[in-house]
Amino acid sequence: MKAIILAITCSLFSMLVSCRGKQCPVDTTTSDEDTNYDDFDELCGLSPYLNSVAGHKEEELIVGNFTGHGIDTLYVVTEEIDSIDNMYDRYKFYAKSNNPDLPTIEIFGCGYATPMLVYEGDVDGDGKDEWGYLHTWLNSQWRQYRIYNYDSNRKEWRFLYYDTDPHDGIHLLHTSEGFRASGVDIVEKGPAPGLIKINYETNDEDYQYYVMDTIVKPTYTPISEDFQ
Repeated sequence: MKAIILAITCSLFSMLVSCRGKQCPVDTTTSDEDTNYDDFDELCGLSPYLNSVAGHKEEELIVGNFTGHGIDTLYVVTEEIDSIDNMYDRYKFYAKSNNPDLPTIEIFGCGYATPMLVYEGDVDGDGKDEWGYLHTWLNSQWRQYRIYNYDSNRKEWRFLYYDTDPHDGIHLLHTSEGFRASGVDIVEKGPAPGLIKINYETNDEDYQYYVMDTIVKPTYTPISEDFQ
């Protein structure tokens, strides 16, 4: 693993309280030197990345070879339940395909921030393209990113990687707003088939935040009530 992004110089308290709803800029060079900011106003500005990832191309419709046998589309379908007033519970979202072999799958978000799809390409080298989305939410800075792979035998979606066991105490796909604003792609192609690269955020004892990368094997976790 190696540090690939400069330290984000918000304290943990500032990151969780003062920076809520704001972007802490990250220098995307590979220098190991800290970036210093004179004041909070220079450090944090209004953020467009509460429900988005700067390093992703997020779309309502994507195209890819998800089955390994040809090109298909995936697109977002929104279902509104008029009898529910709550902004989060009133809307349900699904990723649906024109290919009947690709099942419709529920994705999660809130009414004012429809989750968008991300075409990831074949990051695990199995001959099929992956896709993902960011779970949107009404407030708070933390967001879960999910990435999916198609199980050709069962004809169903499964998680390419689901970190049920923390990696060095960190859930790799649980992202902060500062990390999402950094311009880094969360999941990338691995160095060999059967491996994937994940970029994630960590901090040291002084609460200096860094983006790191690690190579892991896909978990290919089935989707269930316990793993969504």
